[in-house]
Amino acid sequence: MTQEIQILLLFSGLMFFVACEKNNGDNPGNISNQISIDSLTATALTVKAWDTTTIVCHATGLDLIYAWECDHGNFNGSGTRIKYAAGECCVGINTITCTISNITGQVSKEIKIEITSYFGGGK
Repeated sequence: MTQEIQILLLFSGLMFFVACEKNNGDNPGNISNQISIDSLTATALTVKAWDTTTIVCHATGLDLIYAWECDHGNFNGSGTRIKYAAGECCVGINTITCTISNITGQVSKEIKIEITSYFGGGK
């Protein structure tokens, strides 16, 4: 009987460790391992008021959703590429943020665009 109890305890212990093993397929893991923004670039980092610059986001991940924001000015477009412009009221440094997301989470990156006066004479 003692040998049967030892075998039962050994079997129970093995089942406990196997049942508690982490299954990496069920856990998305670290978000940065799943999605990342490789680059956020603009055709021009300094533009005159009402001129445009194209901003492109290159990202890695599956089923990515892109969201764009700007603190001043406007943008047209969606997905990986937008065109950004700002008026005289937005002269100075403006921030454009691209956020990408999917089932594993989200990451964001900012780019700064300097808007100068269309009429010249500084900022």
